[in-house]
Amino acid sequence: MSLKTVNYFVKTISLPLLLTSFSPLVVAESSLSVEQRLGRLENLLQNQVLVEQTQRMEQIQQELTAIRELVESQEHQLGLIKQRQRNLYQDMDRRLNDLEIKGGGQSSSPSGKSPATAAGPSSPVPPPVAVSAGATKAPAPAPVSGDKNGKSAYAQAFNTLKEGKYQQAILAFNSFQQSYPESVYGANAQYWLGEAYSVSRDYKTALTEFQKVVNQYPQSNKVEGAMLKIGYTYYEMGDWASAKNALEAVTVKFPGTTVTRKAKERLQRMKREGH
Repeated sequence: MSLKTVNYFVKTISLPLLLTSFSPLVVAESSLSVEQRLGRLENLLQNQVLVEQTQRMEQIQQELTAIRELVESQEHQLGLIKQRQRNLYQDMDRRLNDLEIKGGGQSSSPSGKSPATAAGPSSPVPPPVAVSAGATKAPAPAPVSGDKNGKSAYAQAFNTLKEGKYQQAILAFNSFQQSYPESVYGANAQYWLGEAYSVSRDYKTALTEFQKVVNQYPQSNKVEGAMLKIGYTYYEMGDWASAKNALEAVTVKFPGTTVTRKAKERLQRMKREGH
């Protein structure tokens, strides 16, 4: 049998069979009214829309879950950063307190004099230091009997600063300085007062308070930190010339120290920034 004969056989026999097989479907479809056909089409479209909406909702849910996990991770990281900051404050203050107290407290009295001669036997308590806008003036706490250095009051003020309550810390350190002008914690309190103003972005007042550490407590361990912060504060204020002079003064006065390394890093940063 030739190929031509086979093709003819397939055409003549298969076509009627195919028509016979599909004829019920064709007849069934043709028997539907226009409204029924439109109804079937609408059902098909609705089913497709529902499928697409379901898929989209699942995708949105997955995206929300990813965002929630990201936020939780960032909150955790922020908590760790805050904790490290509190630990840093606490560790720095403890170390410097230990050094100053072991030295007899003389380095913490104004002008480097001993507490007995620094202010004089009849010197009045210094006037209150002005606080930044938004902080109300608080009365100085009465000195605790037997606690001439105000250790408890100082610790309370410092803890307030660590908790991020900066305006309250400003009031607390100002009150401490008024109530305990001859305390061995005087230089520390003055330094952290400047820091409280600095983190509150009251740079002008912070500059004044850091300068008091240098002027009133020249023998204190806080002087090198205060001088570095003076340079930082001028930087934040955009006074590039004063910042450069202050930071260079740190490198000259305290060679080979951590504050000098930090001062040089900030000077290099200023150079990169074109200041």
